[in-house]
Amino acid sequence: MNEAASIDPVLVWANMTLKTWPETYWMLAIDDADSGPAAQAVVAAAGKYASVIRDQGCVSLIVDEAGLAVFEESATARERFGPFKIVSTDGELPFNVIGFLRPVLEVLNGQGVKAGPQCGADFDHLFIFEKDIDRALDLMDAFIDKARRDRGMPAR
Repeated sequence: MNEAASIDPVLVWANMTLKTWPETYWMLAIDDADSGPAAQAVVAAAGKYASVIRDQGCVSLIVDEAGLAVFEESATARERFGPFKIVSTDGELPFNVIGFLRPVLEVLNGQGVKAGPQCGADFDHLFIFEKDIDRALDLMDAFIDKARRDRGMPAR
């Protein structure tokens, strides 16, 4: 058995804390030609969450409203999605744990909450529609509390 397969993702959740970013966020679908303004929006987001993904469809930019304003000074998005809140893991997260997000996504998605995952080198992130954030946080807190109870750990 390899080392990654031996890390219980639910045990990692049992020891996890969460950070909800206070800003309101938007996901933009942008053309490759607008990658420069997207980079400027990310630089302007110092100290806040921001994400850029380039795939076969387009460049996707997730920024708060201030970053959106920076982007829109020189470019226009093809589509805009949101508003979102970003919930990030805020505890030790081994990079090689397999299936970490799956159990919490199953809980959220099973209750009709859209949670888009973004994985980083240090932390993982979920973008959740702002209208669903309170319910999502309640579900995630209950999931973490159950993970702790099931492993004989004290309540948080």
